[in-house]
Amino acid sequence: MKARNRPPKLQSQPGPQRPAPPPTLEERLESARVAGPASTPGRTELRHLVERLGADADGCWAALERATGTTRHSPRIDPACTMRAVDDAAARIDAVARAGGRVAFATAHPAAMLGLHAGLARAARERGAQVVEEDDAGPFRIDGRMPRWLRWIDGVACVTDGDSLLAAQRPDAGTEWCFVVGRPALVVADGPFAECALEQGIETVAFGGLDRPALLVAATQERNACGVPVHPGRPARAYALVAEAFAAAFRARSVRAVAVAGDGERPAVSGDGERPAVSGDGERPAV
Repeated sequence: MKARNRPPKLQSQPGPQRPAPPPTLEERLESARVAGPASTPGRTELRHLVERLGADADGCWAALERATGTTRHSPRIDPACTMRAVDDAAARIDAVARAGGRVAFATAHPAAMLGLHAGLARAARERGAQVVEEDDAGPFRIDGRMPRWLRWIDGVACVTDGDSLLAAQRPDAGTEWCFVVGRPALVVADGPFAECALEQGIETVAFGGLDRPALLVAATQERNACGVPVHPGRPARAYALVAEAFAAAFRARSVRAVAVAGDGERPAVSGDGERPAVSGDGERPAV
C-alpha cells in the first residue's frame, strides 16, 4: 500500500480519560421513546386531530405546544415538558394525600401503564390518601362489546371481560367508572377515564399522548388539571422511568417539608405551603 493511501496514524491521548457522564432522566425518557419525536400520529394526522378540537385552532396549537413542545411541523414530546408535568402532578397527589382525600386511579392501557398507576396508588396511600377501590362493577357494554366489568387491581380500575384485562377507547368506559367512584378529591388516569373526569370538573392528573391531543389541551386549559405527556403503547418497563421521575419528585417534596418543619413551622404539603382542606363530599383541594 502506498503511503498516501494509508489511514492516518492516530495518536493516543496521554493521561487518564474521563468517563462519559451518565444519561439524564430526560435523555433516558427519549431513548425509551416515552418522549421525543412521535412516529404516530404524523404531521398531517395530528393537524386533523387538532383542527377537530374547535374553532380556535391557533389556541389549541398553543396549548398543545405548552403541554408537549410539539408544533405543526414537528410532532414530538419534549422530555422537559414531561418532567415539569411530573413535578406538578406529584405536588397535586402529595397535597391531596396528606390531607386524607379520596384519590381514584384508572388506566385504559393496562398492558402498558398498570404498573405506573399502581406505584402511584401505593405512594398516595403511604401519604395518607384514601385510594378508591371497589368490588367488580358491571356488566357493562364498553367499546361496543358485552359483557365487560370494571375491576380494581392494586387500587387501579381497569376494564376486563372476566379473564383478561382490556384496553378502553370509547367514552362509555369513563362514564361507567365515574358513576361508580362518584366525585373523589383527585383522579389520576388516562384515556377515556381522564377525559370523563375532566368533563365533570374533577381535579385530574391526566396521562396522554399526541394520539389524544384533546386530553392534553383540556388539561392545559383547566386550572384544576395537570396533563402528563407520554407516548402511548410503550412497554411497561419504559413507563418505569416515569415512575422514577415521580419518586424523585416525591422525595424532593419530603425533603422540603422536613426542612420547613425543622424551622418550627408545619410542613408544606401544597404548592403554596398551605395544607389543603378536603371536605367530606370530596371537593377538590386548593393545590
